[in-house]
Amino acid sequence: MVAIETAAAGRVGLAKLEPSDGELLRRLFYRLSPETIYRRFLSPIVRPEQARPERLLDVDHHDREAVVAVQDGELVGVARYFRRPGTSSAELAVVVADDWQGQGLGTRLLSSLRERAQEEGIERFTLTMQADNRAVLALVRRFWPSPKLIIDHGVYETTVALNEESCRC
Repeated sequence: MVAIETAAAGRVGLAKLEPSDGELLRRLFYRLSPETIYRRFLSPIVRPEQARPERLLDVDHHDREAVVAVQDGELVGVARYFRRPGTSSAELAVVVADDWQGQGLGTRLLSSLRERAQEEGIERFTLTMQADNRAVLALVRRFWPSPKLIIDHGVYETTVALNEESCRC
């Protein structure tokens, strides 16, 4: 991990995920509830290898970036983007450990990742989320108050501009 911001003992710091952080990512996965895993991957996976960990660790800090929240040496959240080849658009994904949900960690992660994406020339994020995932929808609306949501089979999709100045973070 490469520190973005440091934290005192017991507090959460942010860092860039590195390919060598596989064990930390695996341990985070096993601390997630089945519901959190389902909401993050939109699939009922039960083992980290089903989530294709090689893809999750594939970061180059340009087209593929991940910011992690770290507390006492353990990951407690991850926000990542994957740029669509040849575009200024990227897919966005966020997951926060169950014990840390609802405490503003998703907002911190997304804010940091948004800043990194803008530095790398990304102009838009594309998001896919379950229509009943109120927590993620609230997070999205904190950054983009009026996203155009398209629903298909119980899943929302939206594309949001990163330069939108209406963030209520």
